[in-house]
Order: sequence, then structure tokens, then C-alpha cells
Amino acid sequence: MFKREEIEAEQTDDESVNRHGAGLLREYQQLSSTLLHPCNAGKELCNQNKNRYKSIIPCPLAGTVVDFWHMVWQEKTSVIVMLTGLVEQNKIKCEQYWPEQEQVYGDFTVTLNNTWTTTGLVKRIFCLQKAGCALPRAVEQFHYVLWPDHGVPRNASQLLCLVEVVNKRVLEAPAGPVLVHCSAGIGRTGTFIALDFLLKMGKAEGKVDVFRCVQQLREQRVSMVQTKTVQLTRVLTQEQYSFLYEALLEGLLCGNTGVPVESITTLVHSLREDGTMGHNRVLEKEFKAGLTWVNHLYRPCRDFLTDSCRPILMSSVNADGSPAYINAVFASTYTEEERIIITQLPFPTTLVDFWALVWDYTCTSVVVLNQLQELDKTYVQFWPTQGEDDYGRFHVQLISEEPGAGFTTWTLVLSNRQQPKKSAVEIQLHQLTDWPMQQRLPPHPDTIISLLGKVETHHRQSQDGHILVTCWDGASRSGIFCAAGFLCEQIQSEGMVDVSQAVRMLKRRRRQFIKDVEQYGLCYELALSYLNSFETYGNFKFDLAQGPQGS
Repeated sequence: MFKREEIEAEQTDDESVNRHGAGLLREYQQLSSTLLHPCNAGKELCNQNKNRYKSIIPCPLAGTVVDFWHMVWQEKTSVIVMLTGLVEQNKIKCEQYWPEQEQVYGDFTVTLNNTWTTTGLVKRIFCLQKAGCALPRAVEQFHYVLWPDHGVPRNASQLLCLVEVVNKRVLEAPAGPVLVHCSAGIGRTGTFIALDFLLKMGKAEGKVDVFRCVQQLREQRVSMVQTKTVQLTRVLTQEQYSFLYEALLEGLLCGNTGVPVESITTLVHSLREDGTMGHNRVLEKEFKAGLTWVNHLYRPCRDFLTDSCRPILMSSVNADGSPAYINAVFASTYTEEERIIITQLPFPTTLVDFWALVWDYTCTSVVVLNQLQELDKTYVQFWPTQGEDDYGRFHVQLISEEPGAGFTTWTLVLSNRQQPKKSAVEIQLHQLTDWPMQQRLPPHPDTIISLLGKVETHHRQSQDGHILVTCWDGASRSGIFCAAGFLCEQIQSEGMVDVSQAVRMLKRRRRQFIKDVEQYGLCYELALSYLNSFETYGNFKFDLAQGPQGS
């Protein structure tokens, strides 16, 4: 059993990290991995074809879809959590038990009313009607798609958010039990249930007991919380058990920091008042919690995280034939995974690599957050402000220039002489012009919001490709811009703002993003600026099924 302060304990060197991992392995190996109670019904000959895996009883299949909806109706379930893809690694993992529009399953008619998507999550609302019953029921499905088969999520923040949202729905409309499933119904399912249970335990009692929780789950269903199949070695099967500890650390340290849009104005005004008194305790507490989590995340054994999130240049190679390096990382928005690439402004020696990055990843939008003339001579003009120019094998032609309020937009066409058959890429390059280098924070947050709108509009029109964001160090200004984009999309999708989540998402990729309390507080200001961009704040209406409505 661990108290919260013990979970937070820092591992400061490789040796201590290895001891910690070995301890988790020993703890995991003590868990039972066999049936603890009879499963006679699941083993009966007439029911064997209803089990996806012979050693894991029971689990629904294509022939059990009617049974599935029968169970949902019988147990008065209003929330379904789905943690698997329909097909993974070219194998069918789950039958699509819902219709694209409407379908009859035995005595049940299921109608899909609404679907909407955020990063890694598809939410669907169904109308479930049973023959002979006058009143239909609403069933909401949360389909989490970023949990890889035989692995764990790369980012615990989204899963923690899902736990929070599911619990909120249950409180809003109490009904029967929440239905949680993956493919086999043990690994991902067990991890999700354990995470929910342990978060509640930690908040209520100030301590958690991961081992006892998982053991109790296994008493109810064989091999809950595992990875791959039961036959694999325990060294591999402890991965989800370790992930539980990681997710608990983040959840208990950072807590629930989401704020409904209708409360943002009051909150920001309160934060401003606290700021005038010298110390903003609310912001400092939130920021410090996130910082403690980041320090844990970047223990020595976790340095691989940044490399695993780094773009690989495909059209530039080193002398030995290996891909050329570029100082850049992927970042996710609220609705799309790894849609953004963040990098530093190029040196004269990295100009070709910069354009190779744009070319290789079809960056149809480039956002430059500095004026180059304010920087030293190591920062060079890397696009033509008139005519055309060559950068190694890349040719860039200026099509148009559009001055705006606080930023300028250039339309460019990029081609690669080494790949003449590949179509040229049209790019919109936006340069922010009203954030002087000597000012740590942008003097006009509204300009950031306007620029985000311009970039988003172009991205929707271009349909594919990445957005490249760059500033003098590839972190200080880029982090603010990307956090603002995340929050704007979160408002659009959910009608809420969670600055802590936005910052944690970014810091997973580069810890230098949002480096102090002032930048953290600015994120709240940017969220309010976005809301104020509607004609009147009162005209911003959010409906869960339809998204935000602006007059």
C-alpha cells in the first residue's frame, strides 16, 4: 500500500530507477494469473463459440451482438467505454456492434444520433429501443482509439480525461453500471477499471493499493491488467501494471483542472486580482503540480520519449546513409494526434534540413513567431520576400503577400529538384509581427487567437499535411501558440478549458514548453480571448451533441 507522497517520490539516478522497476516486477509476479472461481457457464459446449479466446471467459463476438444489446438494456447501462479498435494488426478485435445509421438487432433497434471526435476519442450517442417498450433509452459510447494492442497509451492525460468524463456522465444521469470492454476484456479493460478505482481511492483516502486492487479484479475476471496473451512471459505482461502507477501519479498530482466555459471569465478575473497581490497561489499550485509530474516523467530512463516523438528526415541523409537529424518534435492538437511539428528557427547550416522537414511532412502551414531582424546574425531569412530563391535542392517561389493586423501571410510554392515528378507544395507562411523580442509575453493575446483562426481555416481547406510552428528556440513562443490552439479546440469540442492538460500534453514532447507561471497564466487569458472573439460572450452556446454555437 502506497501513500501519495510515496508515489511522488523522485527516482534520481539509473540505479534507483532500475530498483523501482524490479520492485514492480516482483509485485506483479505475485498476482494470480489463473481462474480463481468456476466458469462453468462459459465452458459449456453451447456457449464456447461465444468466447473470443478459449482461456478468457466470456467475451462477445459477431454472434453475440444481440446478447450485447440485451445486456445493455437489462442492466440499464447508459455509458459504454470501448478501448479497442475494430481491427488491429490486421486482426479483427471486435465486431462493430453499432450501425452507421439505424439497425435492428433481435428485439432491439439501435439508432446512431450523433458522432464527434477529439484526439484519440470518438464519442457516439445511440437511441436504444426494445420492441414492445414505449420509451427508448439514450446510450453514450466513448471509443478510445489510442491504446495499442499489446501495449499501453503513449499519453496518460487523455485516458485520465476519459475517466473523468465517464464519471461526470454517470453523475449527470444515474443509470446502470458502466460497460467497459476491449478485445479480450482483460488487459485494457482491467487497466481502465483499476485506474478509475485507484484514483477515487487516492482522493478519498490519501493512499492507494495497486496490488490489492488488481488482485481483486482478477478474482472477478481472469488476468485483469496484462499485456499480450496469458501465455507470454511475465516480463512482458507487467507493462500495463507499471502504466497504472504512471497514470496514477499524473492523476493524483494534477487532479481535475477542467473549467466550464461559463466560468472562465470569473476565473480569469480572479486570477488577475491574485496576480496583482504578488503571488498567484492557484496558478502556482497548478503549475508546480505539473512540474513535479514532468520531473518524474523525465527520469534518466525516460529520455527516449523525446527521440520517439521526433520527425525523421526522409529526403536528407548523412554521409553513412542514415536519416539526417533535425531539432523538432511532433505535438497533438485536441482533435488530431501529431498534427503539429515544432522546431527552432533554422541556422544558415540547417536551411536545407528545415525545408526538407516542410517537404517530407507536407507542412502546408508554417507559423513563424519572431521577426528575424530582431535576432542575431545566426538567424537568417529562410523564405523569399520577393521573387524566388533556392535552398540547396529546394526551390521556393513567392506567390503573394498579405499584410494583416499583427501578422503577415505569405503564399509560397515549394518544389524539390531531386523529386521533379512529385507535385509542388503550396504553403501559407504566417509571421507574427507584434510580439517584440524583449517582451516575454505577447502584448496582444487577441493576435494569437486571430492567427490561430487563419491557420485553422487554411488547414481545413488543404485537408491534409502538417502545421509547422517555429520560434527562436523552438520552445518558448511555440509552446504558448500550441497551447492556445489546444484550448480553442477543446472549447469547440467540449465547452470546457483544461490548461493543465494542454500543458502536460506539450511537456510530454518537450519539457521546456510553458516554462513558468506567467506563461501558464497566459494560457487562461488566451482561452478567454478566444471566447471573447465571438460577437458577445452570451452568444457562445455549447451543446454536447452539436458542439459550440456562435451567433
